[in-house]
Amino acid sequence: MELPFFDVATIVRATNDFSSDKKLGQGGFGPVYRGTLGDGQEIAVKRLSEASRQGSEEFKNEVIMCAKLQHRNLVKVLGCCIQREEKMLIYEYMPNKSLDTILFGMFSKKFETQLYESLNLFQVQI
Repeated sequence: MELPFFDVATIVRATNDFSSDKKLGQGGFGPVYRGTLGDGQEIAVKRLSEASRQGSEEFKNEVIMCAKLQHRNLVKVLGCCIQREEKMLIYEYMPNKSLDTILFGMFSKKFETQLYESLNLFQVQI
């Protein structure tokens, strides 16, 4: 499976020129930004930092690995951008708590309350 390529201009527009208010965090790879494509799809962009020790070969390996590791329980990799000096991976955007909500959605507040009340029935009073 090959990943689609995005051009720099598309990613710059999507992230409002890598605006600080779009920055989600920072990792060893570099900063991660939230963006919105022209069609309305929300994305997360991992941008290789100039200070990163990851070189072109490591980036290439990560792109290949991400393309091969697509799974319904992983954030989907939408593509990459390798243009000029820019190296970026583009993922589907997943808002905070999305993964734990999907994985542990059965533990709703109502369920937690019922579980807590049920466990209280088993407490021994001294």
